Amino acid sequence: MSMTIDASVWIAAADATDKFHQASRDLLRRVITRGIAVIQPAFGRVEVACALSRRLRDGARGQQLTHSLMNRMITSEMAMDAAFLTATERLGTSQFLRGADALYAAAARQSQSPLISWDNEHLQRAGAITPTDWLVANP
Repeated sequence: MSMTIDASVWIAAADATDKFHQASRDLLRRVITRGIAVIQPAFGRVEVACALSRRLRDGARGQQLTHSLMNRMITSEMAMDAAFLTATERLGTSQFLRGADALYAAAARQSQSPLISWDNEHLQRAGAITPTDWLVANP
C-alpha cells in the first residue's frame, strides 16, 4: 500500500499551532506503524521545508522539522521528467489546479495511490481525501 501526502499535511503535522496538527500527526503515525510507502513529487521535500521555514521564520528549523518527519517513513520521490510534467500539465489544466497542487495530484494518479490533503482544491477537484477521512476508513 502507498499514498501521496500533500505538503498541507506535512506542514500541519510539524506546526503545533495549525488547526489540523493532531489529525496530521495521527495520520503520519499510522503510516509509520503500518509501513505505508509515501510517494511524492521530487520537489515535495523542498516545498515543505520552504513553507515551514517561512512560517517559523527559521530556515534551519524548517529544514530540521522536514527531515525529521520525512525520514521516519518510507518515502519515494517521483522524478519530474518531461513525461511526468506533460501529464501534470494536462491534469492541472483540466482540473484548474495550481501548479504545485497539480504535481501532487499527478503523482497520486501515476502511482495509483490515494492523495491525502487538507487543500480544498485537491478535495474538490482532484479526488483527495483528508487525513481524518483516511483514518476513519483505515482503523
